[in-house]
Amino acid sequence: MRYLAGEVRALATLTVMACLAVTACQPDAGLPPALTGSVTGPDGRPVPGAFVTLRQAGTTIAVSAVADADGRYRLAALAPGTYAVTGHGTGARTARATELVMGDSKGVDLDLALDEESPVWDDARSPVFLGLLPEGVAKRRFILDCTGCHHFDQRTIGVGDRLKTAQELETWATVMIDSNPNMSPSRTAAETAAWLSEHLSPTPGSTERPTIREAEPVFTEAATRSVITEYDIPVPEDLPHDVKVDIDGRVVVTGQLSHAMFVLDPATGAFERVDIPVELANPRALDIDADGNWMVSLGFPESLARRDRGTGEWTVWHVGMHPHSVQLDADGDLWYNGHFSRDPERIGRWDAETGTVSSFVVPADPMPDGGITMQYGLRVAPDGTLWTTQLMGGRLVRFDPATEEFRLYDLPTSHSGPRRPDVDATGRVWIPEYSAGKLAMFDPRDERFTEYELPIADALPYVIRVDRVRDRVWIATAAAEAILMFDAATSRFEVFPMPTRGALIRHLDVDQSSGEVWGSYGAYPSRGVNKVFRLTPG
Repeated sequence: MRYLAGEVRALATLTVMACLAVTACQPDAGLPPALTGSVTGPDGRPVPGAFVTLRQAGTTIAVSAVADADGRYRLAALAPGTYAVTGHGTGARTARATELVMGDSKGVDLDLALDEESPVWDDARSPVFLGLLPEGVAKRRFILDCTGCHHFDQRTIGVGDRLKTAQELETWATVMIDSNPNMSPSRTAAETAAWLSEHLSPTPGSTERPTIREAEPVFTEAATRSVITEYDIPVPEDLPHDVKVDIDGRVVVTGQLSHAMFVLDPATGAFERVDIPVELANPRALDIDADGNWMVSLGFPESLARRDRGTGEWTVWHVGMHPHSVQLDADGDLWYNGHFSRDPERIGRWDAETGTVSSFVVPADPMPDGGITMQYGLRVAPDGTLWTTQLMGGRLVRFDPATEEFRLYDLPTSHSGPRRPDVDATGRVWIPEYSAGKLAMFDPRDERFTEYELPIADALPYVIRVDRVRDRVWIATAAAEAILMFDAATSRFEVFPMPTRGALIRHLDVDQSSGEVWGSYGAYPSRGVNKVFRLTPG
């Protein structure tokens, strides 16, 4: 069942009704000590989908729960200690914290009242503004070119209480075009600014802000049984990219802007920094072999690096391309693709036995405007087949290592922006169509695509990881501040909203043993939102 509720915005006051160590205040008898209660809005009615967030004193960990259809929430098995408690609606800013002390054995009932609403203009999320743009190729191309770094919200298109002028929008577009090597060659700042001004303002050409309505938060009952844990990263302005659970249950993170690796202890929230012996290493993608050794792509140095788990020593190979995505195959060889390679476009392999690197040229299929097709996601199927996507080219690429043969497939929707796919246990390829806002599945057995509309419009699906044990397809979004789970057997989506405003989710990893989902927020510039997170399904 999907619950919809009016979005609750900025909150200044918490009405607290705490019953400490009183049995009558524990509605869930027999369960571990927990924080429970209800969330109501300014009108006194329950607020389905509201977040309740706890941050324990002295830690960098925040734990959040989602209120159910009756506004009730539960956070179970909390360790004794002092916490700061906040409540907020989906996409809204956080309220003032209230101190809470959890004892050794008894639970606490805490009711939260949310009030002091803020203007919708200030708190509306990216899908609201993207929804103002006309559907079609122009919109999909704009999303591909202009929304991959941070949210498309009031902070991007507005100044204070007004829309940016056409000149201000042109200045923004100029900076974006000049700094983005992935940009379509045909895009101009003036045309982009004029198109946005025409469709965002009620009066074309004016700075009158858009007429928008409050977006209803979307979530499913599964979200109310789940817990989201967020961990503050050591370098707030860093861009954490790939995350991977290692053989000891720790989480390894690539720090793309700090040029270092970090290892998170989930129990304490402590990060250990591991430096890479390469200047401006720019680590992006990561895989870990069965012995716990790291394989890391270093973007700007155009290299691969391996860290030995036992000795901590690094070995680096120059590969002559900007390796975007990496994955180890069943033989221990590492596959990678050239993010900005264009003439020719290539994929590469590091041979585990010899330590040598080689590359394979992808058949040329140039873009009509001369732009780069841009290789993006890369995954190895159970049978050893390699699958990559072309973000700008809108294609899925198949490579057979045994025959060294390629096959290219156009996605059903043009300019759909396939980003980071994954392959399930049966060999089906699941693809996030970023600019089309769809989930696509490609079945190699009949070479046919199936597309599914997402439950949130303009969510911008970014990355997919498959839980092969439980047959779940997890989809992270770049705009909706949510993670989706798709059950292929029932064609049903579950929606798990995330508590951080402005969260752009670049990467996921599924712990196949527990079913927990790990990921990173990776907005650039950070705007203070970048974190590592864990979603524990209920």
